[in-house]
Amino acid sequence: MTLLQSIQEKSIQELWKESHIAIDEIVVPPSSIILSDPYRDIANFAIIMALVIYLIFAHRRIVAGLRDVLAATTNIKRLMSIETQSNMQVCRNTLFIFLTLCSSFVFANIAYATRIVGYEYTVPVKFAGIFCFIMLYFFLRKVSLHFLAWLNNKPVFRLADNFSHTYCCIWYILVLCSFFVIKSIPSAPMGTMRYCIIFSLLVVFIPYFYALNRIFLQKGVSHFFYILYLCTLEILPIAVLLHLNFS
Repeated sequence: MTLLQSIQEKSIQELWKESHIAIDEIVVPPSSIILSDPYRDIANFAIIMALVIYLIFAHRRIVAGLRDVLAATTNIKRLMSIETQSNMQVCRNTLFIFLTLCSSFVFANIAYATRIVGYEYTVPVKFAGIFCFIMLYFFLRKVSLHFLAWLNNKPVFRLADNFSHTYCCIWYILVLCSFFVIKSIPSAPMGTMRYCIIFSLLVVFIPYFYALNRIFLQKGVSHFFYILYLCTLEILPIAVLLHLNFS
């Protein structure tokens, strides 16, 4: 009876110290609990339907632009012909906008699943933000290249801006294909897309830099402005993308 009374007088912490320590160690800060977006499926469906409607109305130009872009990546003359014919430029630019919308949708879902950046925002906000950011980047890029073309009296800088749209379309296509392959494999984690993005980027931009080098050397652009252009408008954006992807 004395033993029973002594046990009853002791607290649970004294009788089972390990359990008390384990309970004390399990601390879940309220800030780490992130509620899921209940409207994600509805938002994705709405965005996909908008992309389908865009595709229906512009499918002829998109198909023609896709044919021209695929042919231009292995042929410098074909690449130059896109920039000399207005109808081919319109088809290429229509394809570029459509693929930018599709890729922004993919990037938004990747950011939602892997928490790369802005994980506290919903998918539609990410989609709109990423699309606006990409278009703003290409707009600022166009302004900068037109300024360099005026400063050096070399229209090749404007030509480089158009080249970037063509090769970016190829990169978008590789990213979208990788996304569909990963989504078709149930066991594949979405984080794999981060490596697919970088690998496809290298696959596309190595021939892109090669084409730029040929054009710039033929037009006699000074090495100073050529290196300035590469460091600010080509290498720096890729470095920022790598930082966001692996941070």
